[in-house]
Amino acid sequence: MKIRILIIEDEALQAQSLKEALEERGFEVTAVANNLKDALGYYYAQKPDIVIVDVYLNGKPDGIVFAQRINENQFTLKPFAFLTSSLDRKTFELARITNPYCYLIKPINVLELEFTIELAIEKFMGVQGIFSGAQSKAIMMDGFFLIKRKDTLVKVSFNCIECIYVEGKYTSIITKDESFLTEISLKQIQQQLPDKQFVQIHRNHMVNLNVIKRIHISDNHIELLSGKTVLMSRRFKEKIGMHYSILK
Repeated sequence: MKIRILIIEDEALQAQSLKEALEERGFEVTAVANNLKDALGYYYAQKPDIVIVDVYLNGKPDGIVFAQRINENQFTLKPFAFLTSSLDRKTFELARITNPYCYLIKPINVLELEFTIELAIEKFMGVQGIFSGAQSKAIMMDGFFLIKRKDTLVKVSFNCIECIYVEGKYTSIITKDESFLTEISLKQIQQQLPDKQFVQIHRNHMVNLNVIKRIHISDNHIELLSGKTVLMSRRFKEKIGMHYSILK
């Protein structure tokens, strides 16, 4: 999955350039809005992960109005970054009141834009340095992990995860097609993952109950729909049994 971004920009050429730049960097642009009404409609209907919004839309500071509106509900709030070609202090002060996660001056540099998105997400989650270093720590957001792999932010849905292995300070998040090595503790994972979907089957293993094909009780291992097998310890055998009604 890709990071989903809503662009709010009234200049068509600027919006298209921004859209292409983001898509080239591996992001998904959910929509481009050029007015306040459409922007709010797309925001609540599409639930993007982050918003890039111009301060002025059609000559009015509607980008600021947009920020004020989404700030009203902390349960649906997502990080947003302002764009502007205005260099005056008044515009900056108006924007700052809404607590933007970043503030960019046009023309936009693509690398600066990517850094801005990372910083906005870090600020929104209340963490620092998540995307720096050779080995990234995963951010757990609403229903997914956010992991940096090389130059791309990868969005890994909880539903796509088959199992999780923890060894020392490293955690392997395994999906059907690939795996991600991150720095995150098992305790942190357990606090965030839905306990009705994920269960601990070993001191260092968790599995997604929705992808289990067979439980081999005699030799203590679990077969997944993808064909992978995961070791289950005797200590946690009863725990996984609590999630199933067994017919005899």
